[in-house]
Amino acid sequence: MPPTKRPAGKSKPQSKPKPGSEIAGIFHDLPRRFQKGVVKTPRTFYFSLDEDEKWTVDLTKDKCVVMEGKPDEDADCFFKSSKTMFLDVWNGKHVPSATDFLLGRIRSNNPLLLKEFVAAFGKKV
Repeated sequence: MPPTKRPAGKSKPQSKPKPGSEIAGIFHDLPRRFQKGVVKTPRTFYFSLDEDEKWTVDLTKDKCVVMEGKPDEDADCFFKSSKTMFLDVWNGKHVPSATDFLLGRIRSNNPLLLKEFVAAFGKKV
């Protein structure tokens, strides 16, 4: 089932993961895992995983809001990769290296902000 696109101008958090999508489950669990006070500057992160998983995560000092789809404005940081690569990184099976970025297995406009992202959820990469 293709993902439902968020209409332009709408920032509505999703409440249910897509059936069978491990990635949707991860994103929907982020607000519960969020560690208040870790984020010092509000940031928006955009994740584009293969052709059918697009997620936006807004982080502030006190809050994590997850939305399905692309943000209305440019994100502070984007992460583009395959679903497999994302899952391997998130689950600790793969530690991203400069080679991943140089070969295009992971694309990001600001790889250093990705460390800030995972730290907000008590993870280390």
